[in-house]
Amino acid sequence: MFKQIIIFIALILFIFNQLDIVSSCRCDSDCEDCNECTLDTCSRGCCSNIEIDCADDNPCTKDSCSKETGCIHEDINCDDGDACTTDSCSQLSGCCNLPISCDDNDACTTDSCLNSTGCCNLQISCDDGNACTTDSCSKKFGCSNVPIACNDGDACTTDSCSKETGCTHSNIDCDDDDACTADSCSKKTGCIHSSLDCDDGNACTTDGCSKETGCTHSNIDCDDGDACTTDSCSKKTGCCNLPMSCDDNDACTTDSCLNSTGCCNLPISCDDNDACTTDSCSKKFGCSNVPIACDDGNACTTDGCSKETGCTHSNIDCDDDDACTTDSCSKKTGCSNAPIACDDGNACTIDGCSKETGCTHSNIDCNDGDACTTDSCSKMTGCSNLPISCNDNDACTTDSCLNSTGCCNLPISCDDNDACTTDSCSKKFGCSNVPIACDDGDACTTDGCSKETGCTHNDLDCDDGDSCTNDSCSKETGCIHSNLDCGDDNACTTDGCSKENGCIHSNLNCDDNDACTTDSCSNSTGCCNSPISCDDDNACTTDSCSKETGCCNMPISCDDGDLCTTDSCSKETGCCHTPVSCDDGEDCTTDTCSPKLGCVHTYITIPQPKSVDC
Repeated sequence: MFKQIIIFIALILFIFNQLDIVSSCRCDSDCEDCNECTLDTCSRGCCSNIEIDCADDNPCTKDSCSKETGCIHEDINCDDGDACTTDSCSQLSGCCNLPISCDDNDACTTDSCLNSTGCCNLQISCDDGNACTTDSCSKKFGCSNVPIACNDGDACTTDSCSKETGCTHSNIDCDDDDACTADSCSKKTGCIHSSLDCDDGNACTTDGCSKETGCTHSNIDCDDGDACTTDSCSKKTGCCNLPMSCDDNDACTTDSCLNSTGCCNLPISCDDNDACTTDSCSKKFGCSNVPIACDDGNACTTDGCSKETGCTHSNIDCDDDDACTTDSCSKKTGCSNAPIACDDGNACTIDGCSKETGCTHSNIDCNDGDACTTDSCSKMTGCSNLPISCNDNDACTTDSCLNSTGCCNLPISCDDNDACTTDSCSKKFGCSNVPIACDDGDACTTDGCSKETGCTHNDLDCDDGDSCTNDSCSKETGCIHSNLDCGDDNACTTDGCSKENGCIHSNLNCDDNDACTTDSCSNSTGCCNSPISCDDDNACTTDSCSKETGCCNMPISCDDGDLCTTDSCSKETGCCHTPVSCDDGEDCTTDTCSPKLGCVHTYITIPQPKSVDC
């Protein structure tokens, strides 16, 4: 019995010694791992070293843990390195990088922001590349391109403007396509068309004018239709129609003139039907009826011949009873009956001869019965019927001549039935229809002129069809189109303008395509993209965020790879590794646990007690 007691006691002591080996703790202090980042506890003899949760629920701090000191909460750096944002941190949403406003309220600057330096307000160029406008800028309305006035006050130029060079003043073309006017221009009144003086001072031409070619000088026809006159023309006196001489210097012809055909020189017959004469004709002296062989050598005798009997010689009587001849006798030549010369050298007389009285000189009648000619006679050239000049040197009259009464100078009408011209007449230049000046000095009216009523002044339509401009008019410069201020002072809208509808305020799209941010907009600062919190207050999940899908709360794995623990997770504390109980309720086994194998039950060997000497 005593031995049994001894054996039982020894067994009990052995079991207790074994239990001291298996159990790792008796209290929490036995589990101290010298790590301030774990919560050390002892439960059922099993140490638990659970990482403490250092999250302070403040997105503005970076939470970590130091083995030496424990939880650390460092302020996070919200500086995004962008000079164009205001960087701050909200304990609710974390970092917030809001765009700064670079609007300097100056419509003459382009407002932008450079990530490296910040706001940049550059002066805009209002130069529209148009030399025809005055370019300026208003802080309130922005660029203004006002048309310049190009009127040079010269009626002889067409005023216009070239975008490249500015005002242009081109000389107007006063050519009225009428070669019969002298075209000129007055700076005050504009084009002047003066009638051309086409008188060439030549009485042998008819002076006229052709709109196509200008002055015309047509030779006048001096042909009087009389073949018996020599027709000519003198530049000073005009046509001259002198009787022509038909004398062919041949005494053997009868010289005459037919008005229709002209000179007629017919041979005369010298046959005296006297067989006692030799009939012949000399061009110089005419017919010669020379007695045949009856010449007694004395030409002053009439050597006769009887037609029947022959020669007779009686003193001849050389008087041929013709006062138009000079009668003489030469012993050598006999009687001479030479025509006397009746030409008095005066073309204004008709020279003739009467057998009874001798030479005659009758004045010719130069009156052509035309009141439009001056009739005269020149001893040298004869009759002259020159057209009289009806020119009264007054361009305001129509000069003409009536054959019955003479000159007629009627006033012309300069009225062109155009209320847009001032009609007048200058004795020197004739009619002048000068355009009236309708410029009312108001750039806001379109000045025109109606032939019926005169000057018209219609209000200028300054509507440029652009709803983005304020349209007005200045009497000095004309239409003004000022840019409309479409700024609504709302950072959440994009301000623009449509020519059709005017100001447009489109809502700003603050969606940064990041499912990890809450997108909103502030009227004062603009878009704000605040990070969302994906913390699901579950220590058993890993919280993250994907730009594409948003929050992702993935269950964590609490498997510590140790078969000696039961792995579980608490929403409040996270993973918990509770030692498994390997007690198989068998006193004869030593219950242990191997991380790789799990529970191990080894039968114990009870040592035999030593013999005791009594």
